[in-house]
Amino acid sequence: MPLGSSALPPLGYVAFCERKPQDCGADARVVLAEVSRAKADRAELMAALGPSMPPVIMPAALGSPGPAHLTQASFIAAAPEEPRLVAPGVQEPVVAPAVIETRVEFIDPTVHVLKQADETTPHMTPKLWSLLNQVNGDVNGAIEERTDRVNYGVDDYWNTPLEEGRRAGDCEDYVLEKQRALLAAGLPRPAINIGLVTTRWGESHAVLLVATSEGEYVLDNLSPWIVAWRQAPYRWVRRQLNGDAFTWVMIEDPARLPNPGGGRLLIASAR
Repeated sequence: MPLGSSALPPLGYVAFCERKPQDCGADARVVLAEVSRAKADRAELMAALGPSMPPVIMPAALGSPGPAHLTQASFIAAAPEEPRLVAPGVQEPVVAPAVIETRVEFIDPTVHVLKQADETTPHMTPKLWSLLNQVNGDVNGAIEERTDRVNYGVDDYWNTPLEEGRRAGDCEDYVLEKQRALLAAGLPRPAINIGLVTTRWGESHAVLLVATSEGEYVLDNLSPWIVAWRQAPYRWVRRQLNGDAFTWVMIEDPARLPNPGGGRLLIASAR
């Protein structure tokens, strides 16, 4: 997956990690410290944008499966319309005036991420494939689709409803419950990441990405089928990296890249 610049974690997800730090990392104290840092980063960004800029809230919509009698072939073949590369909540790098040493080299922007994930990427086996399908189906069947406004009286509220005995939620809730189930089943946290997309009918939506030796697969409440990320009929917007709750990046649109199959980019780094 072609990665872009750093991004802020979704506001609703930060609030979720503050309420339930145990669901966002192994050490609750570290998670809460990261929550404070994420809040400070967002406040700094809002201050930089000025008082006329309203707070950025990007709730993932409940979504609907679109046309009735959707088949697996039509789900995979549904092509997103003209892609959008700009999404709210992006924290652009800020470089303070200083004497710097600049080093220019050709690198693949995904190399460092892939190297970090290599040791914890589970091998795709029939057992793992069965587990992914079971978790996807069980959670999809256990939660009734309901908006946050109806459920909680607010526009954006990330939660694990099954953990609380609730039976309703929206797309982020499906994602968090699937993440919780896969972690409980023994999958390594770096292999399980949240992804934010735009559907072909223009709604924000959340899915779960699971990294395997055969690539990343999408677990989605809008589909009973698990597909490779390239086959999901969405515009990819931003995602977590390596299971880190607070490390998020933008996703470049493969259709806009000069060489989607792998190209190398000229990067100037400074320190």
